[in-house]
Amino acid sequence: MITKGVIFEVDLRYDVIVIGAGNGGLMTSLRAARIGLKTLVIERNNLPGGAASSFVRGRFEFEAALHEIPDFGEGDLRGELGLLFDELGVKVDMRPIKDSFRYIVEKNGVRSLDITFPHGKENIERLIGQECPEDKEAMEKFFMAAKDLQKGLEYIGKCRGVVDPDIMAQHYPNFARIFSMTAGDFFRAIGMSDKCIDIMTAYWPYQGADINTIDASRYIMMVSGYFLKGAYCPSMRSHELSVAIMRRACQLGVRFLFDTEVTKVLTKDGKVCGVETSTGQTFESVAVVSNTFPEIVYSKLIDNKDLVPKSEFKKINARKYGFRAFCVYLGLDASPEELGIKDYTIFISTTKDSKVIYDSSNKLDMDDMALDVCCLNIAVPECSPEGTTELVLTISYTDDAWADIKPEDYVAAKRRVADKMISYFEEVMKIDIRSHIEEIEIASPVTFARYMGSPQGSIYGYLSDRWDGMSARMMASRSEPTVPGLFFVGGHSQGLSGFFPTYTTGNRTGMMVYGYIMGGGR
Repeated sequence: MITKGVIFEVDLRYDVIVIGAGNGGLMTSLRAARIGLKTLVIERNNLPGGAASSFVRGRFEFEAALHEIPDFGEGDLRGELGLLFDELGVKVDMRPIKDSFRYIVEKNGVRSLDITFPHGKENIERLIGQECPEDKEAMEKFFMAAKDLQKGLEYIGKCRGVVDPDIMAQHYPNFARIFSMTAGDFFRAIGMSDKCIDIMTAYWPYQGADINTIDASRYIMMVSGYFLKGAYCPSMRSHELSVAIMRRACQLGVRFLFDTEVTKVLTKDGKVCGVETSTGQTFESVAVVSNTFPEIVYSKLIDNKDLVPKSEFKKINARKYGFRAFCVYLGLDASPEELGIKDYTIFISTTKDSKVIYDSSNKLDMDDMALDVCCLNIAVPECSPEGTTELVLTISYTDDAWADIKPEDYVAAKRRVADKMISYFEEVMKIDIRSHIEEIEIASPVTFARYMGSPQGSIYGYLSDRWDGMSARMMASRSEPTVPGLFFVGGHSQGLSGFFPTYTTGNRTGMMVYGYIMGGGR
């Protein structure tokens, strides 16, 4: 059942209350209901999904966030996430994307790299054999490492984060070795050539950190997932995913309350016991799952801050926010064929050195940039009216570069950055899009902060550093307790950011909540 934010006659007691209908919150509510928990989801916006949404401008409906996601193939290409959706009864029309990406490195008219990377292990091995013949053994080690990491993560999941070091060392030695590496460390350790590393690290903007910072385990799992299982996108944009999960959750009895904000997380006897909302209602529960950042919950929502372990505050203070996105959504009055656009995803960078770009991304006007280009029409031709094109250009900031922009300068600053992105795309691709713009919408980090309520507009949760990466968070999840009955999901939680991690982590959190409740709230 779905209800707007008004006073209504409804049960005021639940097993679990989920704050926020983002990807993680949606999946947690679905798993909780599937297990049999009485569940309420409270969302301050009027739609589910958070960033997993869409919006309309003129005759175009734009995808707000999702470019691609793995695991939704058939047969052997059906991966963990696709099987999870099958089990939970979530049905979505997913379209395959032909290639992994096209990667172009060009600055001042000089192109040093232009390569299109395919899907499928055999196709990848064939390409690497042509481009980097000396890297055959390194690629075999890469795929082997991905398998070893998957086995290690499955072990951590089975033991619910309580890891036996002896078992880990004896049965999952490669997992333990890779655990403390960055992606750059790993690629160099397996003897990969510089050229092959350049190609293999094209996905780094999806992770929100340069390759010498991001933890190897997360990057390897993501890249291997796309390479081996392929990439897909929903035919009706990510909003279709959000609605499908919500619809299935409703069928299982989850109650959704929109246009309502949680203003307080209530505690009693040292445990979470419910929430208060902006409509003046109080709901009781055994557990509360937050799709909101921990610092917001700890500093603004929880009624007794003394219950928050000091280690939680230290951990938050030690972390940095991940990428803050800047997107230019373009509705063009010509088809992709007429414009000469043939690729779904194009990474265009001024340099192969991700650290140079990362370090340049802390200021408003970047000296170097990594431009992520997505044309949905290549995978879903009918996504826009016939004879038109939807194109999204994205760059990301590594710091709060928009903090000092005065309100009266904000619109001009947005237009200046968008103009630079469009010009760079046109220069590199030799394609005129400026004269074909019918609709344009510009979303800065300020836009994402306002809509999603995320600090500084971070769409990537926290920075994925080697000490705080996916594997580290999963292994520490049981040894870093928060307030009893309080759980976190979303891009800032143990699985880190991205559609795949937030869905799967949300699912695991639903099972953890069940264990907490069945254990009598311990």
